[in-house]
Amino acid sequence: MAAATASQDEGSHVPAWHSSFYRFALICALPVLAAAAQEAPSAPQAATTDHCAASDGLSFICGVTASEDLVRVPGSRWLVASGMNVGAPAHLYLIDSQRKRASVAFPTASTDLPQQFHSGMGCSGPPDLQRMSLDGLALRPGAKGRHTLYAANHGDRMAIELFAVDARGAQPRLRWIDCAMLPEKTLPNAVTTLPGDRFLVISFYDPTDPEAWSRMARGQMTGRILQWLPGKGFTPVPDSATSGGNGLETSADGRVVYASSWSARKLVVLSLPPGSRREIPLDFMPDNIHRLPDGSLLVGGQRTTVDAIHACNGPQCPQPWVIARVDPGNGAVTVMLEGRGNAAVNYACGAVAVADTLFVTVRGAQRIIYRSFPAAAFGN
Repeated sequence: MAAATASQDEGSHVPAWHSSFYRFALICALPVLAAAAQEAPSAPQAATTDHCAASDGLSFICGVTASEDLVRVPGSRWLVASGMNVGAPAHLYLIDSQRKRASVAFPTASTDLPQQFHSGMGCSGPPDLQRMSLDGLALRPGAKGRHTLYAANHGDRMAIELFAVDARGAQPRLRWIDCAMLPEKTLPNAVTTLPGDRFLVISFYDPTDPEAWSRMARGQMTGRILQWLPGKGFTPVPDSATSGGNGLETSADGRVVYASSWSARKLVVLSLPPGSRREIPLDFMPDNIHRLPDGSLLVGGQRTTVDAIHACNGPQCPQPWVIARVDPGNGAVTVMLEGRGNAAVNYACGAVAVADTLFVTVRGAQRIIYRSFPAAAFGN
């Protein structure tokens, strides 16, 4: 689920929507940290695990802050985790799925952002590393270990940030390369790729609308899906309205879009080009979505209410949560993992599977869940 911290550089007026927007920064973020650090981002450092003992049948990877989403680097043991700004500068993290350890991937002390560059997407320049806040992720596989990572940024700006991923060495390296600025009244929550350098973005709500949370509580439409086309930029996808647009995924061929209508408790299935739309009702509020090898979907979410999440204005907000496998063809739902919510794991946001292990992003303490399953559980 998206989260952000918004700020104004000019004047002291705070928009009417700011308090709700900041509250939303905690929905799938971790505890609010102390005031933003003034020093430069630290160099990569493996996380310690002495404070991450297993509990309640779950194991943990420590060393990540406000990681809301995960993607796998193709053909490797590595995952990339997002990081949101919840009072301190955000990072992207590398997760070693074998050693169960985390390290900072971007930015690091050696990060060198280009001061002058030619954007192919109309980007004005690199993000503000002190204010960016990165949420949903997508990865476009490339040739010979070179890939492209897309990250939804709703901190210093509303944009999709692009990173080059070089996976030819001992561990992947990330480098910022470009961005795509989103239209007004858009809060990017998730992103997914399409063939031909196209990609999709889902908006949670219009951040200038002071009634957005009330609309979501009533199940009204607040979000939409936008498609980015080379040379044309963003255009709305017809018939893509959602109530609290959250997770986003496509079929392997890019012809079907799966979107989380979070506050309506529905999974939207939309053909592309638009031609048909149907909805799969769920007994939870769906968050991030990731496709499994057999075409089924791993969906994270919460078994609570919009009002309960909206009231999350502190470091703790335990809520019942679930990670489920959803068959988009017949709507069958199989619960993979669930919990009541506690101080360590307030609630889950999403999951990816690597071999026989499920990795889950959570709101709560600074950690990622992992748990082993029979390989057949993920359609391998």
